Order: sequence, then C-alpha cells, then structure tokens
Amino acid sequence: MADDDTSGSSPKVTSPAANGLVYMTLICFLAVGLLAGWRSHRNTGLFLKALKSQSMWALSLNFLAVNIGSGIFFTLPEVGTIAGVTGVFAYAFACGAPLFIFAVVGPAFRKRNSSQWSMTNFVMERFGRPLHILYGIASTLFVGLYLVSELTTIYSVFELLTPLHPLAPMIVICVVTTVYTAFGGVFASLVTDAIQCVLILILVVIAAIVVGISVRPTKADIERAGLLKPTKMGGELFVILPLAIAFSNMYHQGFWQRTFASRSDRDLYWATFIGFWLVFIVTALIGMAGPLAAWAGTWTPDSDIPGSSAFFTIIASLPGWVSGLTLVLTTSLSCCAIDTCQTAMFASLYDLVEQKVSVWTVRATVVILNVPVIILAMRAPDILQVYLLADLLACATILPVLSGLFRRFDFIHWIDAFVGCFGGIIAVGVFGQVYLGNRHDGWRLLLLYGGLYVNDERVLGAFCFAPLGSVVFMLCFAVLRMGVTSLLGLRQFHYAGPELSSEMRTVASTLPGDNTDNKHKKRELHAL
Repeated sequence: MADDDTSGSSPKVTSPAANGLVYMTLICFLAVGLLAGWRSHRNTGLFLKALKSQSMWALSLNFLAVNIGSGIFFTLPEVGTIAGVTGVFAYAFACGAPLFIFAVVGPAFRKRNSSQWSMTNFVMERFGRPLHILYGIASTLFVGLYLVSELTTIYSVFELLTPLHPLAPMIVICVVTTVYTAFGGVFASLVTDAIQCVLILILVVIAAIVVGISVRPTKADIERAGLLKPTKMGGELFVILPLAIAFSNMYHQGFWQRTFASRSDRDLYWATFIGFWLVFIVTALIGMAGPLAAWAGTWTPDSDIPGSSAFFTIIASLPGWVSGLTLVLTTSLSCCAIDTCQTAMFASLYDLVEQKVSVWTVRATVVILNVPVIILAMRAPDILQVYLLADLLACATILPVLSGLFRRFDFIHWIDAFVGCFGGIIAVGVFGQVYLGNRHDGWRLLLLYGGLYVNDERVLGAFCFAPLGSVVFMLCFAVLRMGVTSLLGLRQFHYAGPELSSEMRTVASTLPGDNTDNKHKKRELHAL
C-alpha cells in the first residue's frame, strides 16, 4: 500500500490506495449525513437549531469534534518540540478547559436569550443592530480563518502522504460536507460529528498502541533532548493558550449550537466534563509526538525539518499501513471541522441578515465563500499564526459582548460595549509600545510578528492586556456616558430583559406618532 522509502518524508500511500481510502471514507460520511438529514430537512427546528436534541454522550463527542481538526497534527507536536512536555499538557488543557465556560454561561444564555439559538441573535436582542453587525462579521471572519487553517492542513498532509495533487481531495471534502449540511442542517452535522469522533477515537488508540510498540527511545536519548524538564515557555502557555482559546470559542457558533442542543442543563454539565477529558487525552497523545520524535531521533532541532512536521517523521519510521490510517484519520478530522465551520458560518450569516433572507440564499453564500477560503489555503499560511491572530482579536473584543449575559451589567449600553471592543485592541498596541520601547514594534504586536514562541513576555502581555483593556475602556466610557446623561437630565439606560423589552416595543409601536407627548413616550419605551 505504501512505498518502502522512509528516508526522506513519510511513506507515500500509492494513488489507488489513497483514492480508495479517502473517497470511501467520504462516501460513508455522506451517507450518514444524508440519513441524519432525512429526519431534519423538513423540520425547521432541527435544521436550523437542533435545540435540546442531543444526549450527554452524543454532546460530549460533539464537543470533541468542535475542538479538534487535522491541524492538531502540526500545531501540537510543534509545541512539544519547543516547550517540551509542559507545553504539550498546557495546550491539551487549554483545548479542553474552555468547555466548562459553556456549562456556566450556557444556562444563563438560555434564560436571557428568548430565541435560545445563537450568540448573534442574543447580541441583536441585548445590544441592538450596530454591535450585532460587528459581532456577526467577526464570527464569520473567525470561522473563515478556521476553515483556511483546516484546508491548509489537508493540503499539507496530502502532499506529505500521497502522490495525489491535494486540490482535488480538498474540494471533494468541502463538497461532501456542504451537501449533507445543506440537506440536513445543524442536526446532520451533530450526528455525523458524533459518529466521526467514535472512528477518530478508535484510530487514535490504534495509532498510540503502534507508536508505543515501535518507537522506544532510551533513557539517555530522553535526557539528552531535555524536553521533560519544566520550561518558562511551558508555564506561560498555561496562561496564554487558555485565554486565547476560551475567548475565541465564544465567537464560534459551533460551540453555541452544541450548547443549545443539550437536552437539559444536567446533560450540558456532564457533556462538558466528559468532553474535556476526551479533548485532553486526544490532544495530549498527538502532541506527545513532538517530544517523542526528538527522543527517537527522527527529528532534531538542528535539522531542516520544522518542528510542525515532527508527527510525520514518526509516521515515516512506522509500517506503511500507518500512513493509510493517518490519511483516514485526517479525512475524519477534517470533515468534523469543516462541517462544523460551515454550519457555524451559516448561523452567523443567517442571523446577520436578521433571518429575513431565504435559507438557501444563505447556503449559497456559504458555498461561494468556500472558494476564496480554498484559494487562501493553497498559499499555505502558518497555521498557528492564523489561530493566534484570531485568538488575540477575540481576547480584545469578547468580554464587552459577554457582559450582556449578566444582570449586574444591565446598565451597559451598546455604545459602551462598542468602545470596549476597540479599547481592547488599543490596549494591546499601547502595551506593546511601552514594553518594546518604540511605536513601530509595539503596534506590530497586534499582528503577533514573531509568533507565539518568543524569548520575552510580549505575547503573554498582549493576551492579558487585551481582555483587561476592553473591560476598563467599557466601564470608563459607561461612567462617562452616565455622567453626561445625568447632567443633561435624561433617563439612564437600563436593559429591561428580552420579554419586557419586547413588550415595551410593542406598546411603543401602538402609540400614535403625531403627538409630541407620545413621541417622548416612544423614545423612553425604546430606550428601556
């Protein structure tokens, strides 16, 4: 099935074998997706929302699906080659721990969001159209970046493992996931993700056993590499990565869709707990490929092979059939990630147009947006850099939006939240200028030049000051606005809640518009 040459790159899976493995896997997933979609394609509730449709176990598998993609073959081992075992466990913890936020925020979200569907819908209800547009565009951009990184990974894996041109399987994977998500909606994505994750868990266990049996570095090799020792970088990653991933998850509609798909709050609590351990175990096992490659000598710091390819240097030392298994695993992971991103992008766009456009028009838009995503992916950007830019933007902007979930912040107006979002971005630039000592390098920190692995604390500071700055700017502007409002003798803004606000707007709409008193009452009711 594979060539015997392992001196250079991974064993190449022959073209017929690669085509057979990939396309048979995709046909199976297409069949499962269409069968699941048969139940939901005529049920608008299941198609668009799938509210309260998932049990604890199905939801835990879905939380695994939304957390992983084939990019973990590159990013996790790379962390291991730089920050050692500490870095691997920091990354694995950071991938799973944010799930607990949804166990806390999810029930609060359900109470305050009358539609119980998506974050964009809630932002519209709580803050109004301006912030709704900002959040909707940001969510769509985020999912687009995730799609770019996922397709970049697919392109790289197919180049490494097969003689096929990667563009064809990339397009076919996108087409397959588009077909069954367009037919079955969110429910089809949830069902296929659960089944795909069962297959992924089986394949990861098989791969771990094979690696454990075949790759046995000596104690001297392990000590010489030095990756077992705790590192400063590893410690910093325990702060940077949980912040980065937790805040960026808030912009990913896939997480909110799964949160609302839980049958009850109890199912959600247990699903996040089980999902955390599934995510932690899978990511830790794959991440350990980095240190293991260094210990076994298949990768060395002074070689021309980048640390992101450490996983594939191990695959090169194993029997050829393991390359085939990796190909199936990559296809499964990619389908999980891509169908989740497609349904998340659909939800963001559908809410952005306030659900006033045909579902199929939005679906067509998602299909069209896949084209520039594929083109960008072929340019092979740095996968980790793409994730980091998205994560820093999330850290700088999400807390003002989340403030709307809690009653103690009902005094926050949309303008306060808007200023807070931009304040988080400004805080990063100001910190960079002060820390690095010059304006040019300081504001370039917003683009994270130099990546994650630098020898100083600039990245740590950026990810800490971004959320802190957003909250400080939001609260300071809120105090200023309330002070001006008091001086002018106007009524202070206070969010009345979704039910009461809706009621008041209905009353306002029934008041005649000619009378000056009624106009004043209308303004008061809409402000409430």
